[in-house]
Amino acid sequence: MGAVAKVRKQFVLEQQKIDQVRKIVQAKTDTEAITRALDIIIENSRIDAALQAVRGKGRIKDVYGRTAA
Repeated sequence: MGAVAKVRKQFVLEQQKIDQVRKIVQAKTDTEAITRALDIIIENSRIDAALQAVRGKGRIKDVYGRTAA
């Protein structure tokens, strides 16, 4: 795998939200917290795309009686 390009950016963000994310992802720095949060969002997007791709392709019985949206 090649080197990952990094860029310096400036954002105006709410410190309270950064602190919450730092605690959730157990990050030591604000940068690490934001990087992990972005990684989580990217991975969730990939998971969602995979689930949408297989939606309706199988016969899974909902034992809880819910209806599909």
